[in-house]
Order: sequence, then structure tokens, then C-alpha cells
Amino acid sequence: SSAAPGASSTSPPAAGAGPYPPLRVTAKGRVVALGDVHGDIGQARRALTIAGVLGEDGDAVNPTWIGGDTVVVQVGDVLDRGDDEIAILILLQKLHKAAQADGGAVYILNGNHEVLNVSGDFRYVTQGAFQESTRFGEHLVNLFGDAFRDAFGGNEEDPRKKQVKARVGLFSPGGPLAQQLAMNSTVLIVNDTVFAHGGLMPRHVEFGLEKLNNAVADWMRGAEISSEEDRTALGMAIGSVKDSVVWNRTFGQENFMSQGDRDRACETLGKTLDAIDGAKRLVVGHTPQLGGCNAECDGRIWRIDVGMSFGVVGADPEVIEIVGDEVRVLTSRVPAGAGSAGAVSKL
Repeated sequence: SSAAPGASSTSPPAAGAGPYPPLRVTAKGRVVALGDVHGDIGQARRALTIAGVLGEDGDAVNPTWIGGDTVVVQVGDVLDRGDDEIAILILLQKLHKAAQADGGAVYILNGNHEVLNVSGDFRYVTQGAFQESTRFGEHLVNLFGDAFRDAFGGNEEDPRKKQVKARVGLFSPGGPLAQQLAMNSTVLIVNDTVFAHGGLMPRHVEFGLEKLNNAVADWMRGAEISSEEDRTALGMAIGSVKDSVVWNRTFGQENFMSQGDRDRACETLGKTLDAIDGAKRLVVGHTPQLGGCNAECDGRIWRIDVGMSFGVVGADPEVIEIVGDEVRVLTSRVPAGAGSAGAVSKL
């Protein structure tokens, strides 16, 4: 079906409803991670093809999952800088449904650009993405009836105001796409690998990673964030402080300014991972790596935002594949299943 994310055929989901996103999941097979895709569906599809999970014979409406029991993690920033954000969300959701039938899964994390949009900050939204929002709003009105026309800007004469209103209606806390994003984790642990968009600090682990995930989900669903603990959790997860989970760049820079900076970052990383039961490595996006996916701190941090979206630098897509203790980089030259020619790091 081509139903919208989170859409049923009767009425939109009620604000504040729904289960919390997972903190820990188990993968039986490979784990594949891809970085920020920023509204570029062509590059997203290339990355998924390199990862060995997207078949060549599918189309936009019916993508073909060929990943078996692979678990895919997209580390956030699906939104902004490109024109096809909602199309990517739908693609990943359809692949997740197909993957589940084979014992696999596709998870999306919340990145800082998801947070910006739910906050009503549209400064990185392209003209094409505003148009996509308007079309998607019209699609929901067709599904759910005229009662929702005004919520998605349908009664607005001015085309620009109409686009902005559609986006606000979709992405504001409690809106249909905000509720879809609320189902995504902000921190996800798959087997022995921790995933976060920007980074994790020891204080996040001490506070409780599940609390961070749940507070973001509540906020995106439109629930009242009233308790001091929930407000603290929200600040740690998505606040504008530079070490919140989605904005953190502590481990992100490709080249540290000095050996001292590198040592301090690796020490902080070690403390963070040591505090998480069974965690061996952290995988982050958020900071484009001009030299492709890379590791530091003896393979305990992997940086996988390669700036693949043409709204960023249009770099060749790369993903990482984790099988047991081996992590390797997959590229168009060395895609999934190409033997052991990729860069391998053992930990």
C-alpha cells in the first residue's frame, strides 16, 4: 500500500499515544549503518544498494528488500537540505516492514535536523521539500477528509504561507510526521554497538539512556513535558548545548587539533562505553567526513556521515557493515558481499 507513515484509513493517530522506541535490539545477522541522507533519495537508495539490502528491481512504491536478517541503522538527519525527505521516510519504513518478515529491521535515529523541524525551525528546508510537504498534506486530507484541510494549509491562498503551514501541521509536536519520528530512537544499542546521531557522554549514560529516548518521544508526540526529570532528559538529548546527544561533535572531527585533544576524546569515549553493558563501539553521524567513513580510538568510534546528499557535498555513498567483531567500510567499489577487500577494523 502507499499509505502514509503512521496513517491508517480512518483518522490520524491521537497525540500522546503509542509505545516508546527501543533502546536495545538484537541482530542475528549483519548490522549495516548509514549516515546522514538529508533529503537526497537517489543517494539514500545508492547507500542501501551498496549495503546489500535494496534490490535493483523495485520502484519507489514497492522497494525490494534483499537484506535477509540484516539490521540497518540510519543515524538520523533524513530531513533538510534535500527535496525528498518524506519519500525517504516512507522508503525506509517500507523496507523495515519487508525486513521484519525476514528477521531483519530498519531503524532510523533522531538527528538534530529532525529536532529542528519538530521545533518549527525550517531554515534548512529546500523549496522542493516545502512542496513535498504540501503534497503530502493534501494526501492526508484526501485520506482523512476535509476536517484536516486547514491543519495542513489547504485553506491558505498564499502559496508560500500554504507550504509553511503544511510543514508546521506535519512536523509540529503531535503532527502526523512528528508522531512518526517519535517512534525512532535517539540512542540505539544493537548487540555490542551503540548508535547516536552526534555522540554520547558519560553523564547521558548515568542519567539513563531510556529516559532520553522516552522524553524525546513524548515531546514529539505532543505530550506536556512538565517534570524536572523529563525537562533535563530533553535537554541532554536534544538541547542546544554542544554535548547533547544530537548536537555533540566531541568524537566527530575527522582530524583532532592535537594529540591531547584526541587522547581526551578517546578517554571520554572509553568511560562512556564502559558504563554501557556490553558496548564495544559507538557509531555517529552529524559531522561530514571528507575522507569517507573512518574509525578512531582503536576502533571504538566510527564516523559515518560522508556528506552523501547533494545538499551537502554529494560525496559517493559509503556505509559500514558489522559482522561479529569485524567492522568494514562498504563502497560502490566494494559493496556488500564483495569478499574481504574493504577496510577492516577488528576490536
